[in-house]
Amino acid sequence: MGLSPIFAQYDQKNLELVSNLQYPSLANDVWGYTAPDGTEYALMGLRSGVSVVSLADPASPVEIQYIPGDYSSWRDLKTWGHFAYVVADEQSSKEGVLVIDLSNLPDDVAWYRWQPVLPGESDTLFTCHNLWIDEFGYAYLSGCNTKSSNVVFLDVFSEPGTPKFSGYGIDVYSHDNYVRDNILYSAEIYAGQFSVYDVSDKSNPVLLGRQHTPFLFSHNVWLSDDGKTLFNTDEKANAPTSSFDISDFDDIRLLDEYRPAESLGKGAIPHNVHVKDDFLVISNYTDGCRIVDADRPGNLIEVGHFDPTIAFEYGYHGDWGAYPFFPSGLIAISDIELGLFILKPTYQRACYLEGQVTDATTNAPIINALVEIQSSDPNPAQSNISGNYKTGQVTPGEFQVKFKAKGYFEQLLTATLANGELTVLNTQMQPLPPHRMSGKVLDKKTGEPVAGAMVLMENGDFSHTTETDGEGNFVLPAVLQGSYQIFVGKWGYKNFTVDQQMLADADTVFQLESGYEDNFNLDLGWTVSGDATNGHWVRGIPKGTFINVEIVNAATDSPKDSGNRSYITGNEGNTPYEDEVDDGSTILTSPPLELRSRYNRPLLSFDFWFYDVWFQSPPNDTMIVSISNGTTSVVLQEMTPDIYNQQVWQSSPVFNISELLELTDDMRLIFHISDRAGSDNLMEASVDNIVFAEGFPDDRFVLQDDLVKMRIYPNPFNDHFMVDYKVEKSYKSLSMILVNPLGQLVQEVELNSERGTLELRPDLAPGLYFVAFRLDDKLGKAYEIVKAY
Repeated sequence: MGLSPIFAQYDQKNLELVSNLQYPSLANDVWGYTAPDGTEYALMGLRSGVSVVSLADPASPVEIQYIPGDYSSWRDLKTWGHFAYVVADEQSSKEGVLVIDLSNLPDDVAWYRWQPVLPGESDTLFTCHNLWIDEFGYAYLSGCNTKSSNVVFLDVFSEPGTPKFSGYGIDVYSHDNYVRDNILYSAEIYAGQFSVYDVSDKSNPVLLGRQHTPFLFSHNVWLSDDGKTLFNTDEKANAPTSSFDISDFDDIRLLDEYRPAESLGKGAIPHNVHVKDDFLVISNYTDGCRIVDADRPGNLIEVGHFDPTIAFEYGYHGDWGAYPFFPSGLIAISDIELGLFILKPTYQRACYLEGQVTDATTNAPIINALVEIQSSDPNPAQSNISGNYKTGQVTPGEFQVKFKAKGYFEQLLTATLANGELTVLNTQMQPLPPHRMSGKVLDKKTGEPVAGAMVLMENGDFSHTTETDGEGNFVLPAVLQGSYQIFVGKWGYKNFTVDQQMLADADTVFQLESGYEDNFNLDLGWTVSGDATNGHWVRGIPKGTFINVEIVNAATDSPKDSGNRSYITGNEGNTPYEDEVDDGSTILTSPPLELRSRYNRPLLSFDFWFYDVWFQSPPNDTMIVSISNGTTSVVLQEMTPDIYNQQVWQSSPVFNISELLELTDDMRLIFHISDRAGSDNLMEASVDNIVFAEGFPDDRFVLQDDLVKMRIYPNPFNDHFMVDYKVEKSYKSLSMILVNPLGQLVQEVELNSERGTLELRPDLAPGLYFVAFRLDDKLGKAYEIVKAY
């Protein structure tokens, strides 16, 4: 079979592409079978059935038999003797256990469907999610549609090809399982754990131990060759493949967590892990097949990978399963979209690097020190509570190793690494010296001190914050040496950000410009209210949540402002279900806005994230943005799923506030999120980069030196024109007059505020007119305006 040029794009190391066979149907799991004559066959689960593929020539796989079946997103296959047993898990599927006779390959394949009514059941066995067959010929079916227990034990050895019921497991949902020496290891996904059972007596399983997994979503488990370590995958975005010491079922301990370095934090999902000669062969959605050296199970190191998934970055796409047990050493992987891949692996032991990181002054262990080998095989590690770290890579040689820890100078040391060998590299790190940061915050226009201004200095490791006193002074007495981003602010002033190196004591002056802006890096007094049971607005660094292929809540703040914070609806938990807006509203309200006295024409803009996922019913949740002047409230924008449902930050229109309602000095901006009663939707939102800009700054008034500052637009006009004005003198009465060229009064408007905007729609004949302001008994300069023909 010829290979497409696109294969050259695939990301691979120590896994060589041999061939690819694509299908019209999407695929699921894969298993293998080796005939007595040594010919190897791949058994491919498809959503439409099962494909039996000859690998007599691995470079040109040939489908020998296709067995159609009910549609199912999930199929799992295992073999015992010359029979394959297949289960499917879909509500509409009625397959039971598909039994395939492979004894006459390649000439013929026979099959039938075993659909019993098991003891104690009233319904036929139709669906199961997964199965395993142990070394004694017992099949263990997980996730079945049985009421007695969804783990079913079958004897498939007494009469090969004819399953016989042998018992039930404990009645806890099992998603997948692995059995050796009559010990069943069950991945109990919805309980967030794996459990260990003695199943020597198939009529009386006995619980031996139980352990929660890192992301509480145990999808599959597999045992090490020596039986002392269990490996687990949690089927969640950004979850690890983890190793556990199970030498004592009463004291199961987490040893290590492995994640592919290049996809850290990007929502990739681990799916299945198998073990061959103490190498892990892992299937990762969108991350391909990964080979991990588990010879030192407390130090899991990637040594090979092959990723054909170019089109998808996260979600349930790409590599579903991998079968590494062919006598030839070949690996068959099933890609959901691209079908069957045959790979030739090179199993290479890693170079192990381990040691301890301590404080050079106190000799105390340093916790969470980052250790990185400076090479093209990234595998960053962190030191534990004892200061110990474990890392490594597949490439041997001499490398620089970087040590980085909060509060310490970075270090670069040299290590010589060899495959299959342990290199020990201990280090002591020098602590960073503290410096004094002091200064003053002033109003940029008046030069007056700004009391109560917030000052925040932070970098990736440390955060220091304080508030100015009545004279605008501030002091941060112990800022550790390094590079910092400084945020200074107070409500009523524009955002201020500056980068600064702290290499010695420093004293500085920060000047704030009047205005209303908020990038939420400082707490400037917004309030949160509402009756939602969870998912309330919170100010913080967005974590991001995923469901299926969707990113639900933002993983970053708005890319348009400085810093990294925003207001988010719920920011806890690993999934949106754990902190979504639920059963009510959450309302975010700004501090008071003095728009009448501080702006001529305030223009509002902001950035937002809005996403509403629906399940049983169409999405109907909303985010309403409104502004109030103390007596009147107007809706600026209503976000609904039919228009605004996106998985990106969006920018609002620019709102001319003075055209929408009367300006006052007691205004509020409000963001109101509602989860409607009876809705099963999943809604998340974020807000950032609030900016009130001046539509017409003072220096753009046409008349600057008269009694009243004024500008008129458009000019010429058709049916209406606008007049912006501002009075900076004391007065008792104020009005605007419109006169014709003969000096005759056309219109006069009495004014009650010293600044504002008028919209006039006079019924005039085309021609020249004049606008002027009357201040008490004085008449200002007249301004020409033209009514267009």
